[in-house]
Amino acid sequence: MKVLLAATNRESSPYPVAPLGALWVVAAARAAGHEVVFLDLGMERNPQRALQQALVAEPFGAVAFGIRNLDNCWSFAPRSYFDDVRELAETVRHHFEGPLILGGSGFSVAPHGWMQRLQPDAGVIGEGERAFPEVLNRLEAGRSLDRIDGVVTSAGGDGMNATPAGAIESLAQLPMPAHESCRYRRYTRRGGFVGVQTKRGCPFKCAYCIYPKLEGRRYRLRPPEAVVEEIETVAVRSKLRDFFFVDSVFNDPRSHALAICRELRRRRVPVRWLAFCNPTGFDAELAHAMKEGGCAGVEFGLDVASDKMLAALDKPFGQKETRIAMQAAHDAGLPMAVYLLFGGPGETWADVEDTQSFLTSCPEANAVFATIGIRVYEGTPMARIAVQEGQVKPDQDLFEPAYYLSPGLAEDTENKLDRIARRRAEWTSPADWRKTVVRWGQKVSVLLNVRPQWKHIRGYGEHMRRRLP
Repeated sequence: MKVLLAATNRESSPYPVAPLGALWVVAAARAAGHEVVFLDLGMERNPQRALQQALVAEPFGAVAFGIRNLDNCWSFAPRSYFDDVRELAETVRHHFEGPLILGGSGFSVAPHGWMQRLQPDAGVIGEGERAFPEVLNRLEAGRSLDRIDGVVTSAGGDGMNATPAGAIESLAQLPMPAHESCRYRRYTRRGGFVGVQTKRGCPFKCAYCIYPKLEGRRYRLRPPEAVVEEIETVAVRSKLRDFFFVDSVFNDPRSHALAICRELRRRRVPVRWLAFCNPTGFDAELAHAMKEGGCAGVEFGLDVASDKMLAALDKPFGQKETRIAMQAAHDAGLPMAVYLLFGGPGETWADVEDTQSFLTSCPEANAVFATIGIRVYEGTPMARIAVQEGQVKPDQDLFEPAYYLSPGLAEDTENKLDRIARRRAEWTSPADWRKTVVRWGQKVSVLLNVRPQWKHIRGYGEHMRRRLP
């Protein structure tokens, strides 16, 4: 079957993200014998027009949308992406009479909301590499789409009780993502990267996180040789060097991350890359292996750093592990950024200051990004807490952005966080991100191809940002 698969994500802050999930599915559908025309709407000036032109240019048996995110997860400037996708769906309905299929992580976190609002013919929940080709097989044969693992249909329900597709046990059996179908230079010129996934699954139990829902709680690892082969293939074929390991946590399992770094070094692949990490198992050996393997910077998703809040969010590490990790990155010469998410259960301004005091006692990060307000997703511990405390109604539709904020931080929230952030040159707060001078600074970093973009935030803060009123 000939199908048009459109990647719908258009978010460009802090940089545009190439559609890796959709490229996995494109490759799987092609390997199954289907003709897939890939349309990346992420960098199109007029996405409706681009979609319309694709629809009228040639006949298709089906149209599919890859939806990366439901919203931007920023409580201080919330933005839902639903209207963007709704307009695209209306374009499809106006110019195409065949089935519309939805999928992607943004669909999978709230399938009921998408099915109810857009009434697509089918939706793929969870991993789509098997489910999507089976949907196409049945459409081509004129068969019902009922009872496909991980697929919900307009005829069979609205997604309320649907479950994700069963996990693909051996990722090694999947074809390499269809990187050749993505015009990566449109992304890299604006600060983006080529995304690479080394595994799926997350065993951690952070109170707010939806990764276990999307990928399962057990790691499924890709062979390190296959990961590096993918990077080398893209780097050589496309002459690209900027990559990002998009795993929820790159450094766990530690042995797997080490093997990938050593393979990159052994092959001398001429790339520079970043990765999301947490302090679990992040030590001197791993930090040096990352540096030798081409790592240009590490992004630590701590969220909090006080003992009280580490326990409240059920983080898998403590202050000891955090100090070891930051020291290891510093000693290896790895630039590092720290991401903080304040507002968890019981948190007070004293806890925020404790976090700042602790991080100040560690080797300095290049950047600390402090935000506040925790997005509440269906089925997470945070959702239960929010209901118990009356911040979310028991029957509230969490398709619409909803945020949890500790009552102890509810007064003059943004200004107080900003005043605390201003004490340290490397810290930034949502108030900073609205400033024109900060946005221009980001554009200059992109023009100069500074990687990572946050590498010089501390120096910038010392000389400019802290002087602003």
